[in-house]
Amino acid sequence: MTRIAIIGAGIGGISLAHQLARSHEVVVFEKGRGVGGRMATRYAPPFSFDHGAQYFTLRDPRFAHLLEPLLATGAVAPWAGPIARIEDGAVTRLAQPRDLHHVGVPNMNSMAKALADGLDLRTGVDIAPLGARMPEGWVLTDTSGADQGRFDWVVSTTTAHQTMALFADNGPADGPLTTAKMAPCYALMLGFTTPLDLPWVAARVSASPIEWIGVNSSKPGRDVAGTTIVVHSTSDWAAAHLGEDLGELGHQLGAALHAATGIDPDLAAHRATHRWASARRLPQDDSQPYVDTGRQLAATGDWTTGSRIEDTVLSALDLAKIIDAA
Repeated sequence: MTRIAIIGAGIGGISLAHQLARSHEVVVFEKGRGVGGRMATRYAPPFSFDHGAQYFTLRDPRFAHLLEPLLATGAVAPWAGPIARIEDGAVTRLAQPRDLHHVGVPNMNSMAKALADGLDLRTGVDIAPLGARMPEGWVLTDTSGADQGRFDWVVSTTTAHQTMALFADNGPADGPLTTAKMAPCYALMLGFTTPLDLPWVAARVSASPIEWIGVNSSKPGRDVAGTTIVVHSTSDWAAAHLGEDLGELGHQLGAALHAATGIDPDLAAHRATHRWASARRLPQDDSQPYVDTGRQLAATGDWTTGSRIEDTVLSALDLAKIIDAA
């Protein structure tokens, strides 16, 4: 049986492992403590925040088929409610989204956890850059020098620049992996102990440092005793302020939220800011997953076709089909 090491337990890596584990021996290595990647949840009891990806759509039948069991068990559910368009501090439009939004339940990372059930998943393991491929396959060690086993295939599902660092001298000299462009984003998380009366579950904001406001507590399975809000900055604003003090940037996003909606961030019982260094794929040509069948080295991720959860999963499923056929 083919042994495959998958590096990264984001939704792309977990979807890939879920598919390949049907006919291969698969081990998933994740340097962090959990799964999901940008399908992340930040806990600050009594609050929790989906501070990365806010929702996903089910436009493609392959993605819908993958999630059908999770919809049946309730690990994934629709997130219904009107989306506002806000300009100059006023709601100019209030409507249902064109595509039904879905989320993990009770938290965004619940979807990845459900897909990871039964997988050989090893968290807290940071795989070191690859050396030359040996006759018996790829010999993996972690950054502490511990042996992590021998594998026929190594597949990276992390960001393009992390993948190139992992592949070291084994990576491609050119192509999408070497030229992928991603943009940052800052997330402001606000927890209020009392409910806020809002006529929308999310809002898109024009002419502001803010791109998106999500009422996290309006999602299915969340605690509705209070109100939790996640604010995402625009990529341009994040790039212009990259590396600046998180507290100060959170203050600026809070002021922008107040100007757009009237919500006073100073009334929040909890307040935190997070930076996503590679949050969104900048406009560029779509690409296929990277595959070197000779050396049995591959990579996929949101650098291929887009930052939407559905795009990332579909790219992983495409790669699974290529590896199955190799």
